[in-house]
Formats: sequence, structure tokens, C-alpha cells
Amino acid sequence: MSQKFYVSHNGEQLGPYSFEEIVSKVNQGALTIMDYLYDEAKQDWVGFVEHQELLQHIKEAKPKAPPKQQESNELHETSAQNVAFLQAEKKAREVTSTQENQQNIMAEWYILKGENKFGPFAFTDVIKMLQQKLIFEFDYVWKKGMKAWVRIADMTAFQFENIKKLQETLMPEIQEIFFRRRHRRVRYGATILVHDNQSVWKGKSVEISQGGAGIIMDNAMIVPGQKLYLHFKPGDGVPPFNAVCEVVSKKYDENVKEKNSSVLYGVKFTNISEDAQGRLKEYAETGEDAA
Repeated sequence: MSQKFYVSHNGEQLGPYSFEEIVSKVNQGALTIMDYLYDEAKQDWVGFVEHQELLQHIKEAKPKAPPKQQESNELHETSAQNVAFLQAEKKAREVTSTQENQQNIMAEWYILKGENKFGPFAFTDVIKMLQQKLIFEFDYVWKKGMKAWVRIADMTAFQFENIKKLQETLMPEIQEIFFRRRHRRVRYGATILVHDNQSVWKGKSVEISQGGAGIIMDNAMIVPGQKLYLHFKPGDGVPPFNAVCEVVSKKYDENVKEKNSSVLYGVKFTNISEDAQGRLKEYAETGEDAA
């Protein structure tokens, strides 16, 4: 008997389903690649794109033939998720904005995560996946007209400043999507020792949650995807703790030329004690929201 999993879709628990049933429902549009399944081994909800066994089933279900070309005037069905996006498209035509942003909003985007390709997705779906940490700034995106896959961190379309601009002009609906996070982030100041099993340098945290932190390090050479070891000293009433993490974002600054320059990084915890995670959860419930 194949293993079955409970699934979380739009805040509703469904299932249990086998991998084959999940893949089928994704293909039918009943589930999306942005949903979660509950992994008993990890005792946690895991995104579809983060579950290696499910990814293998999705790859095996990949169509063998190329897609058929559609006539430009052909009508197609849209899911409830696409309704808000289509409304945003209409609003985009009614206000003045740059041609580039209009093209980005209306484009179909594809994602390259490791060796796995996903899509197409609406612009807002890519933003949502970034905020839910289903994809990261070191993953790649492509849309029609681009010559090659480009790292998300290098795409102006998905940089924070541009998203804020869109929120205030073309797509006010982005506010709900862009600022929704899996864990509440709060301000948190603590000194950190950081190492990568080769070198050690100093850092400090500016925000934190159960799932990760925003830290400033005196090392501009760290790249998204890199594994780091953090040793947090006591800060803001939280005892010292250790964590293994993965760098998921980097605030790029073209003016930074020196290796020891300070750079802001976003990290997700990949290994942290239950006691430390519990303390961070308690702190996040009463702490001041991060900007």
C-alpha cells in the first residue's frame, strides 16, 4: 500500500493522497505546486517543491510531447486563483506605468529550481512562492523574450523596491501576497559569530523568526545557497543558541567592492534545537514587527 499524505491547499486540509494522486490533482488544477504536504518523518509541513520523492513523481509525469500552439484568440478556462491576476491586468492598462512592468505582470513565468523546471506561473504566484520560501533568490526564472535563465536576485522585476512600487501603483493586491510569511518576523538585535568550517567572522542580527533571520555580516563574498553556522550571543532577552542555516537572499549593492564590507543576508534555519525554536516562537509573539 503506497504512503499517503495530508495536503494543505488555500488553508484547507485535504487528503490523505498518494504521490500519484497529488500529481494528478496538480495537473488538473485542484492543487498547485505552491501547496504543502505533511511529512510524518519531519513532523512538519513541507512545500511540494521541497519534497524530493514527490518531485521525482512530478518529473515522471512530465509530458513527452511539446505543447500545442494555441490560436491568439482562443479562450481558456481560468482558475479562481487567476481571477485576481486578470483583474490586476485590467487595472494595469488603466494607469500609467512603465512598459517593462506591464510586460512582467502579464507574462507567464517559468522557474528553474536545481534541475527541476516548473511553470508557467503568474507574476504574483512567483512573488508568493518567494515569500513562502518555496523558491529562493538563487533560483532562476525565465519568460518569453528572455535569451536565458536568470537568477531571481538579478531580476529587477522581483526586487523589493520594484514590488513596493507595483504595490503602490499597478497592483495594490500585491500587499496581501507579498507580505504574507510563514513565520512572523520581529526586530532582534544580537551579536553573532559566523563560520563556514573554514573562516570565522562577526555579524549581528536585525530580525528573526522561528524559521530564519536577517543578519548583517562583515563579508560581502557570501552567496545565496551557501551553508553557514551561526552562534547567537544573548540578545533582547533570548538566551544564546546555535543554528545551521542556508543563505536565501542577499541585499546586493553595486558599490560594495571590498570583501570585508557589511552586507545584509536573509537566512533560513536548517538545523536548530527545539528549545531554541520554542524560545524564538515566544519572542516573536510579543516582539516588534520587522520592517
